[in-house]
Amino acid sequence: MKLLDELSGFLKKRPALAKDRTCAKADLELQAATAILLMEAGYGDATYDWSEERAIVKGLEREFGLGKKEVRELLDRAYEVRPPVVKLVDVTDVIRNRYNPKQRSEVLRLIWGVIHADGVVEEWEESFADHIGKAVGLTGKEARDARDASRA
Repeated sequence: MKLLDELSGFLKKRPALAKDRTCAKADLELQAATAILLMEAGYGDATYDWSEERAIVKGLEREFGLGKKEVRELLDRAYEVRPPVVKLVDVTDVIRNRYNPKQRSEVLRLIWGVIHADGVVEEWEESFADHIGKAVGLTGKEARDARDASRA
């Protein structure tokens, strides 16, 4: 029984966003869409500081199972195509269509983690997170749970 418990614990630690809802490996489009949303959350307030950058990098490393170099390349690519190059609605469509509800909640949890990283939650940031939650198809309860989980 102990082996089953250890295996179960290991499987639960899998990166939540490394695969899409069909269990296919998350491709560059899906990774970039997630990175763009995190960057937009970070750039949304008056200053983009190191704590927001760190939250983005650590979140992408953990949830996609990427190394620092891979995350840096992903962020560089995402920065090149973030709005206004692509429309925010196109980014949220990718997340909504390719992730299951639990994964979409995880993306919103990461967004809230970036928002909370600098210790100040501004009105615009709350509005942004609320908008993203709705745009990716989360219920109000799922969005609240994602926000609460970001503080845990």
